[in-house]
Amino acid sequence: MNFSKITKNFLSVLVVKRRIFFINKIFLNFLSLASRQRGELKASLISSKNLTSDELEGLNKELSQTMGTSIAFDYKVDEDLIGGLKMQIGSLMIDTSIKNKLKKYEQTMLET
Repeated sequence: MNFSKITKNFLSVLVVKRRIFFINKIFLNFLSLASRQRGELKASLISSKNLTSDELEGLNKELSQTMGTSIAFDYKVDEDLIGGLKMQIGSLMIDTSIKNKLKKYEQTMLET
């Protein structure tokens, strides 16, 4: 493979120090730092149904304006949510799913 000298040296140090099993974590942290340096935020979006590209684009545009930075979505569909969506942007968690609301009602009923 055609790696730069710095990359080869870095990988060699990981092998010699028996830390090569950390390579995946190192790579993910590097991508996170590079994304942060570019002013991007990573967001996780889980919806109960498949969203169209127009819906995703509109949501991304609105959130980007609200947050003041560009947002990169990791989008998944989870039909167990029944309805609504779950979103996590950094430490901010937004859960509007029906599954979560039913769970809250269940807890309230059990407490009384």
